[in-house]
Amino acid sequence: MGFSFVLAVFGSTIAAIIAMVFLLYYFSMDYRRNLIGESASSLSREQSNLLLSRMRREISFSAFFMDDSKSIGIRYLITTVILFFIGGLAGVGMRISLWYPFPTFLTPIQYNILLTAHGTIMLYGFAVGSILALGYYLLPSANMIERDNLGIVNSIMYWFFLIGSLFIIFSRSTASWYFYYPLVDQLSIAGGGSYSFFTLIGVSLIQVAATVSSIIFLKMIFLDRNKSIPVSKISLFSWSIVSSAVLIITSAPVSTIANGYLIYDLINPVFFQGSSVLTYAILFWFWGHPLVYVAILPAFGLIYEMLPKYAGVPLYSYRAGVFSLLLLMVFSALVWGHHLFNSGLGTIWDLMFSTTSFIVVIPSAMSVFNWIATLWTARGIRLTVPMLFVLNGIIDFIIGGVVGVYSADVGLNAFIHGTYAITSHFHWIFIGMTAGMAFAAIYVLFPTLTGGRTYNVPLAKVHFYLNSVGTILMSGFWLVGGFEGMPRRVAGYFGIFQTYQDVAAIGGVILGIGFLIFLINFAYSAYQAPVMSNDNSLEGEVQPI
Repeated sequence: MGFSFVLAVFGSTIAAIIAMVFLLYYFSMDYRRNLIGESASSLSREQSNLLLSRMRREISFSAFFMDDSKSIGIRYLITTVILFFIGGLAGVGMRISLWYPFPTFLTPIQYNILLTAHGTIMLYGFAVGSILALGYYLLPSANMIERDNLGIVNSIMYWFFLIGSLFIIFSRSTASWYFYYPLVDQLSIAGGGSYSFFTLIGVSLIQVAATVSSIIFLKMIFLDRNKSIPVSKISLFSWSIVSSAVLIITSAPVSTIANGYLIYDLINPVFFQGSSVLTYAILFWFWGHPLVYVAILPAFGLIYEMLPKYAGVPLYSYRAGVFSLLLLMVFSALVWGHHLFNSGLGTIWDLMFSTTSFIVVIPSAMSVFNWIATLWTARGIRLTVPMLFVLNGIIDFIIGGVVGVYSADVGLNAFIHGTYAITSHFHWIFIGMTAGMAFAAIYVLFPTLTGGRTYNVPLAKVHFYLNSVGTILMSGFWLVGGFEGMPRRVAGYFGIFQTYQDVAAIGGVILGIGFLIFLINFAYSAYQAPVMSNDNSLEGEVQPI
């Protein structure tokens, strides 16, 4: 009797899920016909996908049942925002736990679980996901593509990304986001090994999705774009995606192979033993540091697109922008060794990576001066919400970049590498540029994504100011504490650092409140009546097939 009851419940649940999926699929097909119009039945799949990809499209869960590039971009956008809040919640939990020097709110193991989840979700789920979202959504319009014939591949890569993200969220690994061997080989929750299988599989799935998508982006830009657009005229956002895509294609597969070796080592240690322990760290950082620039370069491209529109003048130098992005692509692949200054690579290698780490400042500075020159020549700057995020991002990038210059010095790096100074350096740039430009783009796209609605401007400005103040408090006090020796990646600390941790905790909570206000604003405004057209300044006019 009991078995029959359980079987009935299970069967009815499965039947309900199948019915729901069928109805959603039917709804999406009807939605597709309404978007395209009466010509839908006479168009091939590729032709209809091309037309859909060049339309201005609003957010709809029907995108999960459609495989044109715009729909894929909407899938990634929805998923990425959710992942951002999951990763951010883990970060707020860590900050609250560090309110007192001795672990109270979280045990050391729980702290390391959140540390691993926060770093891995933010870098792989949000940073990589936001690039894929904006790339799939904006590139078809920016390049007026003439083909959209890889819908099935795009869709499969999205599910790789989603499944990989779920593996990361539920893995409970304590190995942080870099999985150093032999520490990760300790098959206990404290060592992270027993739970790192799923995280490593999840990371590898996301790397595969990012690599294949990067190849598709290059195809979209160089082979599928409208022939009326010469290479010398493609948007700077497209150039930023080119730079990121090349970095992903040339470095992510190395890390994916290393992850495969490491997964096997967790079962039967063979590859990274004895004198070859450093090998995994080398293979990881060959991808790990380019990943940081992969997260930044599209933000550069978004600034190049948004800044002239709100400054009221053309960009000061298009050529300098292209040159800067391509130089960053080259030099960002040559600086990974500065993460291993204290690992025994040798004096020659240390000097080489220190030199390249200083040189990479040059193309970064080229972009910064290009932006400043554009602002300097502006006739009337409009301080819209996206423009506020752009200006704040430039300032945060300068601060974080200056700290990065300090870190490039081999001698100084020996003292600050394991401190919060490095955490501060990364978060100035990640929050100001990667997250800031992603939210700026969402605000610009808001009328399109919501079918003609407009966001609440006062609430959006509150989001911006909380974001700015929270970053200053958190990253600023991390920086000062780091230069005084405050260690990072630890669940407890000496009482002399409590002031820095307490203020940083306040900053982290302020950031969390700001992002929560963004979510409330988006949800509330999306349900209001349409009051404007669905135009936005990041997409060109729809062109006929």
